[in-house]
Amino acid sequence: MKITKITCTPSRPAPARPKAKKAAQILQERLTKCETLLQKYAAAEDNDIDASVQEYKITTNCQSDDSQSVGKDVGGPTRKPVDGELWVTLNDEIHKMKKIIEQDHPEGLLPEEDASHVSSEHSSPSSSESLPLDPVTIFKLWQIFLDRVNPLTKIIHAPTVQPFIISAAADISSVPLDQQALLYSIFGLAVLALGNDEFKSIMGDGRPRERVLEEMLQSASVVLMRFDSLRQHNTVILQALMHTSIILMAQCNKHAAWILMGSLVRIAMSMGYHRDGTHFSLSPFETEMRRRIWWQIVMYDIKLGIDSGLTHSCVPKRFDTKQPLNLNDADLFRDATVELSHRNGPTEMAFVMVMNRVTEYFLDEETRRAVEANILGHSELDGENNTARLEHNLARIHKLESDLIDLEKRFIDARASHVHAAALGIRPHLIKRLYSMTRPMQESPDWGVDIFSPRDNLFKLILSSCENASDSYDSMSRWGLAWYIHLHFNLDILASLSTFLYYSPMGSLSNRGWAIFESLYAKNSLLQNLGSKAATTAAQFALKAFVHRDSTLLEAGQFSEVPEVILRLRHMVNSPLVTPPDPTISGQWATFGTMAGTSGRTEETQFMNMFMPLTRASQEDENYNLWTGIPWTADLGQDSAQSAMQSQQQAEPFMSNFGGSIS
Repeated sequence: MKITKITCTPSRPAPARPKAKKAAQILQERLTKCETLLQKYAAAEDNDIDASVQEYKITTNCQSDDSQSVGKDVGGPTRKPVDGELWVTLNDEIHKMKKIIEQDHPEGLLPEEDASHVSSEHSSPSSSESLPLDPVTIFKLWQIFLDRVNPLTKIIHAPTVQPFIISAAADISSVPLDQQALLYSIFGLAVLALGNDEFKSIMGDGRPRERVLEEMLQSASVVLMRFDSLRQHNTVILQALMHTSIILMAQCNKHAAWILMGSLVRIAMSMGYHRDGTHFSLSPFETEMRRRIWWQIVMYDIKLGIDSGLTHSCVPKRFDTKQPLNLNDADLFRDATVELSHRNGPTEMAFVMVMNRVTEYFLDEETRRAVEANILGHSELDGENNTARLEHNLARIHKLESDLIDLEKRFIDARASHVHAAALGIRPHLIKRLYSMTRPMQESPDWGVDIFSPRDNLFKLILSSCENASDSYDSMSRWGLAWYIHLHFNLDILASLSTFLYYSPMGSLSNRGWAIFESLYAKNSLLQNLGSKAATTAAQFALKAFVHRDSTLLEAGQFSEVPEVILRLRHMVNSPLVTPPDPTISGQWATFGTMAGTSGRTEETQFMNMFMPLTRASQEDENYNLWTGIPWTADLGQDSAQSAMQSQQQAEPFMSNFGGSIS
């Protein structure tokens, strides 16, 4: 074997591999990047905050040391913890009124707990099936919801929900848990929208409405807990929680609704609802539904903050979710890929579109500050800064008015439905009030006649708020939409009105105030809620104020008839407040001018019912056929159709009574 001499050349070693970074090092680098980004973001935020703080200091540099602590001194357990300066003032006067009543009657007439809500804390149903509803009742409630509730909220897509309604008529336990919660909330809203006679006819088991609503809420709560809704979020859960919050509002449980709405805002933000769906390449259907839900959340969060006297809003200042389009539910398809656009002419979205535009107006804090200055007489103190804010606000009001007129011309027709007529009633009343509040009180036609001080101006403000609510209630009740007005009924405002009437027993403003108690709005809202602490307090304030008015008129040689509502309240409350109280405390309002002149925020009351339509009756024919359901012969899905076959046969005689509105 021949061996060749070959030189052995060693191969080049492979390049050294870089040492793998430890997990801690990688994490540290990422944290460093995050900190850098946060510092940049914080710097941008600080610039905005510094500017707003400087502007706020300008508006409040005339405040006294005492007024600066008024937001903190909320007293003992009988006072509400609020941060709105006007609500602090009103609550202080309400607290004084309670003291007067307690001094006259030490046995105590004012309840310390709200009985209508305490009982539910100790009763929890064993399952969501605790509220059995037969198929006919389910379909009736669904139709009521479509006719009276859905056009004013547009939170759901009715064609998507209807298959679950059919399945629930057969066996609600066969419906997914999140859909069960949504259905119970829908049924609860339908119960709210029923008239008294309708409620007895449809429910027909002798239970009071409040008991049925409590059972609806309990059933929805049980299902939400079983679904673990705080960890699992989806659109259906948001819709169910929105409906639940609206029910709480209608029960005059504003603070509970406000707390729930705060959770809703954060759930929606965690799902990205504050960003328009186009940023996430979502389908046109999902994008549009997210817009509808988000803007309803924004509106009710602002409204509930005003009602509760807690002015902080959970809604982020910067969100880019667009307002929803003018489209019927029938125009939205899950599988659609073509970009959507406004539909010409009237649709189901008329009322909601108007309210969304109004909501956009109230998002601006400059607007509120300008109104505050005029309501409390700051216009002369603030000088050029206030003038600039007034001009800014007037420009925004003008823009709002022109936008609403454009919406009315393009999308709203009173002949379409009563909902369209209600939408047409929003602008005239709203714009008139906004211009009136922007005008300094010294330039008001009532200055020197009925208004002589900031106290009188506040009295008139609360009075006009109640009058607008009363006017709206009359028309909306004829159309079966009075439930919406109940959302805006604030028993604290009625108690505040009674407080003003107590200290102003005579005069034109007093006469207008007592006319409010004779209205259907006050009668129905107050007399039907006397089981609650707030309603009982408002009722006793009214009784106390009338006794003082009656004695004052007698001393002046005048006589007035006892209003019917006072007679009924005396019987229902069983109050001994029919004897004249001690003379009016002198100097009660001596310091009000100082308090009012130094308050920082007053939007809580002047905006109280801005989300309420001042409706006008329409004599036009309703010749538009808006969507109220999908054909029963449509393809609803094989599973849903089979599971509801028996229920559909049972409901056919009932559905025929609607004259084909569903079929």
